[in-house]
Amino acid sequence: MVFVSAGLALPLLAQTLTREQAEALRGDARAAAEAVGKLDQTSDGEAFRVNRDTARDALGRVNQGLDAYIATFDAPADPYDGGNKYPPAANVSIQSFDVPVGATVVHVPVTLDKPSPNTVIAHVRVYDGDGGRAKPDKTKAVIFRPGDPLVQSVSFDVTGMNEGNTVRAVQPAVPDGGNRKGGGILITARSGAVNEPVAETGRTPLPFEPVGALSYAATGDSILFDDRGGPGSFSTALAHGRTQVGNGETGYYGTVDMGGVIPGPDGLVLSSRRLDKPVSVGSPPILYPFLATMLSGHRTPETHFKYGSVEWVVKMPNRKGSWPALWLLPTGGWPPEIDVYEGFGYNGSWRFNSDLSTNLHGGDKNVRKFTRPAMSMKMSTFGLANTLDSEFHMFGVTVDPEWITMFVDGVETMRYANPFKGETWYPLTNVAVKANVDSAYEDGSGDMILRSLKVWRAE
Repeated sequence: MVFVSAGLALPLLAQTLTREQAEALRGDARAAAEAVGKLDQTSDGEAFRVNRDTARDALGRVNQGLDAYIATFDAPADPYDGGNKYPPAANVSIQSFDVPVGATVVHVPVTLDKPSPNTVIAHVRVYDGDGGRAKPDKTKAVIFRPGDPLVQSVSFDVTGMNEGNTVRAVQPAVPDGGNRKGGGILITARSGAVNEPVAETGRTPLPFEPVGALSYAATGDSILFDDRGGPGSFSTALAHGRTQVGNGETGYYGTVDMGGVIPGPDGLVLSSRRLDKPVSVGSPPILYPFLATMLSGHRTPETHFKYGSVEWVVKMPNRKGSWPALWLLPTGGWPPEIDVYEGFGYNGSWRFNSDLSTNLHGGDKNVRKFTRPAMSMKMSTFGLANTLDSEFHMFGVTVDPEWITMFVDGVETMRYANPFKGETWYPLTNVAVKANVDSAYEDGSGDMILRSLKVWRAE
């Protein structure tokens, strides 16, 4: 930064200037300004007044610049480093405890070790111990939304809790949005023990209420698409092409004439299948034996938004090896990324009818610096039917300056503090394939059916 006036140049090397040096310079400039003011009492003449005013204006700009620079020392640091980092995940723990003799219900305290910038969903299972019995052996979820108290409890029915008898408890899965700390615990019946539930003081889940004005709305029979994409029309390819080597995908995002996107009676079908002949891409060539499908809004300006909401109404595939997803990418390139839903059909434990997943990916210029996944929650966690692959369900996301909030059937599922302020987003709807290349890829349906897609734009 260089201030120049009346032949005077004062370099301010912000990269080397300390706060103390800047404050010393500001003191000198203010002293000079005061001295210029005192000259009014002893000097006169038009030439003097012109030079005086020039010096006064220059010193005013110097002081303004120094004040602005010094203020940067007091500005709060960006905890997200421009989308390159996220606060550490909270640790979830349970500890052994005693209950009264004869207890028929046990209340398991669940604790976060620190406030979380995102929803954390813990999973607790109580099962048979020494003499005590879980009735039944069951896993339940405990939801900590941002700002909730750091201790909650979850209750289970038990029998056989005579003096010294036990039941056991464990976190059987990694908490969604957090870390699992510690192992299994004992719950022991002891005379005189007290075990009360923790009062429920957390907030209720938010309903889906779109933010902004409706900027795009189409149903399965009116959604437009082509191989390039453009105003009013989605692209059948990603912004960078038709393959995703880095993900280990074995499906090729087909062109329109390959028949992967098909209007149907219930909506627009995004189909995946084994190809009669693999597609060869690159040099040396990589063979893609499966057809994947994509609707990307990177060239569809009606779907672009900085802050706003997106709603998909879909029925999911359930084919082993398929990887359906509803997600957002920025117009400036990956990362970041907001995953509203992913179905990990290449994971043998994934259950398409019930399982949910969300994630944030942060970083810059094709380098991912963090993720914050939630991969163990289910529809039943939120009181919803486990029918994702047999009935239509609404998936929604709202992005505002402070929060990224996910919804299913109008119910809040996950919420993340927004580390990506100012990005411009567009939606993607796809069925990827990550099946072994020698797989028949015919176990279940490879089709996602899209009934409608809406975008609201607040900015």
